[in-house]
Amino acid sequence: MTASSVKCSAGLISGKSINNIHYFYGIPYAEPLTKKTQWNAPIPLKKEISFQASTKGFSSPQTVYSKSFFHDTSLPKESIDCLSLNIASKNLNANMPVMIWIHGGAYITGSANSAVYSLESIPTHDVVLVTINYRLGPFGFLKLDEVTSGDISSSGNEGLMDQKLAIEWVKKNIREFGGNPDNITLFGESAGAWSVALQSSVSPDGSLFSKAICQSGGMNAYFKKDRANEWGELFIKTARDAGIKLGELSNASHQQIIELAKKMRHTMIADGKWLAPEVGFAPVADGKFLPEDPLVSFKDSNINLIVGTTADEYRLWSEFEPYYLNLTEDQFLRRLRKMFQEKFIPNIQELYLDKSLGRQKYKHALSNIMTDWTFGIHAMDMLESHQNQSYAYQFNVPSPLLDGRLGAYHSSELPYLFGSCTKEFSDWCSKDAEEISDFLQVSWTQFAKTGSPTSHLLDWPSYETTNLIAQINSNFELKPYNNVKKIRLINEAKIIY
Repeated sequence: MTASSVKCSAGLISGKSINNIHYFYGIPYAEPLTKKTQWNAPIPLKKEISFQASTKGFSSPQTVYSKSFFHDTSLPKESIDCLSLNIASKNLNANMPVMIWIHGGAYITGSANSAVYSLESIPTHDVVLVTINYRLGPFGFLKLDEVTSGDISSSGNEGLMDQKLAIEWVKKNIREFGGNPDNITLFGESAGAWSVALQSSVSPDGSLFSKAICQSGGMNAYFKKDRANEWGELFIKTARDAGIKLGELSNASHQQIIELAKKMRHTMIADGKWLAPEVGFAPVADGKFLPEDPLVSFKDSNINLIVGTTADEYRLWSEFEPYYLNLTEDQFLRRLRKMFQEKFIPNIQELYLDKSLGRQKYKHALSNIMTDWTFGIHAMDMLESHQNQSYAYQFNVPSPLLDGRLGAYHSSELPYLFGSCTKEFSDWCSKDAEEISDFLQVSWTQFAKTGSPTSHLLDWPSYETTNLIAQINSNFELKPYNNVKKIRLINEAKIIY
């Protein structure tokens, strides 16, 4: 290990070099947040810094309702002073494409420093890799400005504002780390993909970044102002019930705020209806920072796009929740009637209740419906609104976890993408892990370099050209998206509240 130093407009940043990759951890991209400013919009750094970037930055406070099989124990300590980023580069004097990773976690958990997001592998493909932290849950995605009459200024978009400021910091400073500021790609998974999509709506002209990769997430996970205000009112009520007055919230610790957030569920404002997205904390389409209709804003964007899903997204939840594991026919039908217009339900049953599903057919059928409802519909919406510059995929690699019960579950592609499939997460991945990892890394970095994921591994045309998508398994081939008929049906059938 040797020392590495960079002098950029932000200041003097000192990191370390290991195996010919330069690493810089925990670089602040905004003024530090405190209890007094934790609800406010981020502020750019006011002066140059001299920073030792050898230690990972704090994690944003996490709203963890319950610890599951997938709970990430690798995250650094939590603090509201969490606005930092990491950079990995193999050549500080180059002019390489830049890839900025936005982590997922339903807008409430996660970190750029998760063990799965290894910084070692992707930079070997001649790109600069950046991973960013941003505020989560009640600090990043809770609108309180209206319901508190301005006493608390949060708009509900502070998390997106953090991300945008980080991207602007990268564009301003990345040249000195070997990156090309005019060739930036955003990529993310789940809430990270939602964020990438919404950032594309906020900055659609392509001048801030020119390419976007949305893995299991589209342009849907935001609230209109009415729902955001209802959620804000519920937060204030929850605080009041806990003995915390409005005037005390502005000086409450992040631990106190998180404990309040953990008492809230989106079903508490549903009034018996089926609310989508199934989250409580989310960005707000306020017409100020985030357009009122983000998909319309993105439609004529200059940004090139990769969008896709995993084959069995919802098994990450359906294979663990008691409701699914014991699902009866009556419960299955009641759920369908909450989500869909009655006249479409026979067709939905015909398409999804496949005889091959076996003894637990209702669990599997509803899980497949939720995969298409939560992820498939919105991937198709983005593709069809932007298809001349878009590329599509489906990740079909079943995980060996739990004797294969999880299939290609939500987020199962991440160890392959970051190369951690051959290290800490080898037990989570298939025997073909190295080949699949190579395909994802080559395709994603080719897209960052050229705007197309085509490589020597696969000639991958745009969606408009053939309406074919890359099916990613032990081999890689172009095929029609096999869920299109189902997705179109449930999209037409859904009840919109």
